[in-house]
Amino acid sequence: MEETKNTTVELEKVPFGEKIAYGLGDAGCNFVWTTVGMFLTVYYTDSVGISAGIVGTIMLLTRLLDGVSDLVMGTVVDHTHTRWGKARPWVGLTAPLMGLGLVLLFNVPKSLSGGATIAYASITYVLLAVVIYTACNLSYGTMMSYMAPDQQDRTTLSSVRFFCTWLAVLVIIYTAPGLIEKKGYTGMSVIFGIVGAVLIFITFFFCKERTTDTGESTEKKDDVPVLQALKLLFKNKYFVFVALLFIINYAALNLTNGVVIYYVRDILGNMGAYGTVNMMGFLPSIILLPVFPKLVAKFGKWKCMMIGFFLQIIGYVIVLAFPSSFAMLIVGLAFIGVGRVPHSAGLFAMIADVIDYGDWKYGERIEGMTYSASSFGMKVGTGIGSAVVGWGLAIGGYAGDAAVQSASALFAIKALYTWVPMIMIIIGTVILAMCNLDKIYPTIQKELAERNAK
Repeated sequence: MEETKNTTVELEKVPFGEKIAYGLGDAGCNFVWTTVGMFLTVYYTDSVGISAGIVGTIMLLTRLLDGVSDLVMGTVVDHTHTRWGKARPWVGLTAPLMGLGLVLLFNVPKSLSGGATIAYASITYVLLAVVIYTACNLSYGTMMSYMAPDQQDRTTLSSVRFFCTWLAVLVIIYTAPGLIEKKGYTGMSVIFGIVGAVLIFITFFFCKERTTDTGESTEKKDDVPVLQALKLLFKNKYFVFVALLFIINYAALNLTNGVVIYYVRDILGNMGAYGTVNMMGFLPSIILLPVFPKLVAKFGKWKCMMIGFFLQIIGYVIVLAFPSSFAMLIVGLAFIGVGRVPHSAGLFAMIADVIDYGDWKYGERIEGMTYSASSFGMKVGTGIGSAVVGWGLAIGGYAGDAAVQSASALFAIKALYTWVPMIMIIIGTVILAMCNLDKIYPTIQKELAERNAK
């Protein structure tokens, strides 16, 4: 393996400071996107007065439209050539737009009528999700391939990225409720929008693109025609598998994030527990992500991710077995949080391996469009998770203006928090079982190095 690395001239390491700068960019994205996932549904249902069913429909339809925009933006990145590189300029361009989009989303004018309110919510959500977030986050994800040619370095970079992400999520969990109470959704969105934009700018200014993994300059590499790239993309079975895994993971995660505020308020009857309940889902990631690269080096990404799925299933079983025990809820959430760790970092590192597989199998590298698997999967998964929350609450008869929810609404909240995400994780386990790219990656790396040496 070491001989293979030595034959590839451009396998330079990314400095640790640059890894931190890269990770802060995803923290910035989450000051926008996690805020949307956690609070937009409850803002629409309780403050704006849009029914939960309509909210779910808006979010799902937007996400399906978003899938097209991911492929378009992937093509744009693949055909971009600037002095800053291919993906990096889009990160800098969209940084302020991310903050602006968040502010627009959480500021539905009170003077609008019912139909106009729904139209405003739909338009601003499409603007942020389909246009701005797609351009920013897909470009950000694609940068990893250009920044870190070495596979193990990518895993470390991805781990640092998600360490920063979960820190940002914890800040959001503990500060957002207080900000909303004191300054309203407007004040919260302005503060988080500014913080998010600044962190994304740090990635733009302090990170650099080096080369593609083939050792070619990113500014000299020939572009693959769009139709040919699409054909190659969907011939790559691992692209399809990884896209599905992103959908499953982010649907389960955003379903939990979207319903937790209802669960804590209406099931536990204790909004003071909101921070603790959320923390148990994310704290394990902050603790364990720094050691994840060592686990990957020893066991491989696939085995770690399979174990992660099994741990999540165990966690949901514990919560279901002791539905009225707050202590067992915390234990179950700890299992779920630990199980998420391999997927937080592993999935994004796997995208770069999928790019290598496409190069090895078909002789072409299509970084931007391949990274659309992550952006597409994240946003479609988020849309599905948010839609299921909205539809589930509507089916259960949830009423945003009710002081006490009905028994059917409470049952719906419980099911959305436990049974539904557990079923999603079981489906994800089956998909991952068919996606063991680690088994053939040493051969891929060796033969690509030999091909490039020639």
